[in-house]
Amino acid sequence: MRTRQYILDAAERMLQTKGLARLTNKEIAEAAGCAEGTLYNHFETKEALILAAIEENQPEFFTVVGEDRIGERSIEENIQEIARAAIRYYQKLLPLTTALFADMDLLAHFRLRLQEHQRGPLGLYEIVASYVAAEQRLGRLKPEIEPFAFAALLLGPCHQYAYIQYFQGFNPFPVSQEQFVADLVKTLLQGGIPVK
Repeated sequence: MRTRQYILDAAERMLQTKGLARLTNKEIAEAAGCAEGTLYNHFETKEALILAAIEENQPEFFTVVGEDRIGERSIEENIQEIARAAIRYYQKLLPLTTALFADMDLLAHFRLRLQEHQRGPLGLYEIVASYVAAEQRLGRLKPEIEPFAFAALLLGPCHQYAYIQYFQGFNPFPVSQEQFVADLVKTLLQGGIPVK
């Protein structure tokens, strides 16, 4: 399993510097410190490797938004942690998905896999909406908040933050990532937490 992870990590690094079109399996294997044949033991094709790299970046986000968070700590702390996890996820995902959009056959394969596993970018919205609904049931968020809309209002800026950084090659925002997240969450929660 360690070799498989080395290959995935190498593929991610190489995609960010070289792009999918010019990247070869031999280069990925060299960067991972293994033989090209070893790469094929874990992934049938370069496309399968890219799809695996995309899929395997999701679990960390889903762990952060786990059920053990519901009703624990403050809402503001929880939402900030979710936002930071979303930014980390999007920062890793963007270079990989750029490769998808450059290859329509690969994108079609990925869409089929999404249908089979019912995951993908929309899954992030659904799990955040579930978290919001659970906190509403506990009375920690107002019932007037629409959970999916809240998820969209949180995750959209996180994606945009990662996208602009990736596109520019540096942080063009006038505030740090921590301040961006704090300001975003504070703004979202204005009027959302019941006064006790």
